[in-house]
Amino acid sequence: MDLSFRPATAADSDLLADLVLGEPGQETTRVAMCLYGMADIEKARQLFRMLWSAAENWKLSELAIVDGEVAGVLQTGRSSTRVTVGVIAAAVRSLGPVALLRMPGRLRLQRRVTPEKPDGACIVSELHVAPEFRGQGLGQRMLTHAEEDALAVGCATMALHTLTTNPARRLYERCGYEAAAERTDTDFERLTGASGNVLYVKRLGGG
Repeated sequence: MDLSFRPATAADSDLLADLVLGEPGQETTRVAMCLYGMADIEKARQLFRMLWSAAENWKLSELAIVDGEVAGVLQTGRSSTRVTVGVIAAAVRSLGPVALLRMPGRLRLQRRVTPEKPDGACIVSELHVAPEFRGQGLGQRMLTHAEEDALAVGCATMALHTLTTNPARRLYERCGYEAAAERTDTDFERLTGASGNVLYVKRLGGG
């Protein structure tokens, strides 16, 4: 498999957002839609595209390219969300006013199950492989790429968090990541079916 990487651009923003949100059956997508009260995947995509673009998360992202096709997205650094008038309008259209009023409480609930990442670590905030490229070892190669970049700038620790129910946990553990903390919450589990999040950490270079 001929794999290369290129920095994302603003023109890639919608594509990146769709890769990150994923399909309805993807565990991270399912949980997000439950948490934020979304029932329509297309409306969720529209909102997520606007959030991703407004926050300019593409600036922290790279595209994985296989034989000229976009096969995945890797984002290092902390994801952000920038609230604009357009984002609020899109949220009202996607969620409805009642769900939007519930959003602050849902965001607090999400923070309760999100372990703090260690200071100074290189953070893998997004790693997603397009469905047609899964099962070919691409996720592992993308993680290796992130680790090589981290070492090149003198960072010796990688960190990421994921849902307790995410099948990708097996990938992280195969790649040498160790569960360092776990946060769960009964209200979060009642709402989403996932008990919470796990923080994974890996020391690089044999340190």
